[in-house]
Amino acid sequence: MKKITAAITVDDKMGIAFNKRRQSRDKNLIEDLCKKTDGTIYVSSYSAPLFDEHKDRICILDDPISSCPDGGTCFIEMTHLSEHLDDISELIVYHWNRHYPSDKKLDISITERGYKMIAKYEFVGSSHDKITKGIYKK
Repeated sequence: MKKITAAITVDDKMGIAFNKRRQSRDKNLIEDLCKKTDGTIYVSSYSAPLFDEHKDRICILDDPISSCPDGGTCFIEMTHLSEHLDDISELIVYHWNRHYPSDKKLDISITERGYKMIAKYEFVGSSHDKITKGIYKK
């Protein structure tokens, strides 16, 4: 069993996408993830453009969550987490603090799956007045 960190983004109603597109993008969120993560961040080709200013920090993979090495960090947008929970020991949840239209929701209840919040931070985003970052561990 691997122990990886998965970073995700959600809105107030746990929405993650609308019409097969991300709900929002925020440079300060990506900056925060890069500053707080040692080493490489594993991302999909869909997510890679968000990291244009940090290309040296990412590894682009078809399935970043399955391919992320033990101890690694991946940024996940369009992937269901439920089938990967045995490998995810830590979740970084960036919360947009608003409700966007969504037709794709996070497929798990974080706390019902045994994750406990160990830290919570708020910061100003480049496109949002407030982004809340919650760190959850199993």
